[in-house]
Amino acid sequence: MKTAIDIMKEAIELKERKSKDYQGSQFTEEDYFPFGHQSYIHMLHTKMLRIRSVAEQGGSQNFESLSDSLVDLINYSAMYAAWVDNQDTPTVTQPEAKKKGKKNVK
Repeated sequence: MKTAIDIMKEAIELKERKSKDYQGSQFTEEDYFPFGHQSYIHMLHTKMLRIRSVAEQGGSQNFESLSDSLVDLINYSAMYAAWVDNQDTPTVTQPEAKKKGKKNVK
């Protein structure tokens, strides 16, 4: 019987295999998500539509299984979380903004 940990390990292995496919390409992971939050949200939304479609068809599909789509959702969510954590846009506090002469700071 598979556990959630088993599925997450599969997601890691899949991500590592797919990353190797893209290594050496002229494009980076960021190139696939050029519009920041909107790009990631769009990909997650598209995956959710796929999941819903397959689930409502009773698991009948030609290519990617329901389980495959769910593992992809894990990986896209992790990529989004990493992107969010790595953003270099700290919030400017009120005192810092005044020192820098910025207006309309919350």
